[in-house]
Amino acid sequence: MKLFLASSLDKTFSLLLQKFLKSPQKTKVIFIANAADPFDDKWWVDLDRQVFLKSGFEIIEVDLRNIAEDKFTEQVQNADILHICGGSVFYLLSLLKKSAFHKTITSAIRKNKIFYTGTSAGSVIVSPSLEIYKHDPEEKKFFDPKSDFSGLNLVNFLVVPHCNNPEFVEANKAVIEHVPEFPIPLIFIQDNQVVWVEDNKFEILSL
Repeated sequence: MKLFLASSLDKTFSLLLQKFLKSPQKTKVIFIANAADPFDDKWWVDLDRQVFLKSGFEIIEVDLRNIAEDKFTEQVQNADILHICGGSVFYLLSLLKKSAFHKTITSAIRKNKIFYTGTSAGSVIVSPSLEIYKHDPEEKKFFDPKSDFSGLNLVNFLVVPHCNNPEFVEANKAVIEHVPEFPIPLIFIQDNQVVWVEDNKFEILSL
């Protein structure tokens, strides 16, 4: 199992190239940008897309709103990297669970069939629980109070991205205030950092 959990992929892409040993020119990337659906300006998605393309990766754009489960499973089986962009944590999670895409993803990752990369929300969702994000003022309109708040459960911690980014001060402050009642360890990373997970071990990498 290999996970590259970033705040900002464009600021840490050289670290990804160090960890991913295959030739970019022979690499297929499933690119999921749905976390940004609720937003008008999706500039961060463009940044993620461009760093892959400029390095020669082949991008396969996947929209979870209009792809069948069997087609999605087929694409995952034939790709090398699965990348999920940033945006709304709870909106993204609702799409992944609506058609059980999350089960396809976690199975492929655990079996080392695919290499996972995430930006921001894409890094947050691998946690066992996302409940602490219900306090994020930007997320309140996207979560269902009846939800179990469970994430992909690929790691035993939760990533809190953008800790050195002034634009995320209020969101991160809302998260920090509720740390005492949240039972899962939190890892705070800056935009020039990633959490690299390999099997049962992890480390924080910085540029």
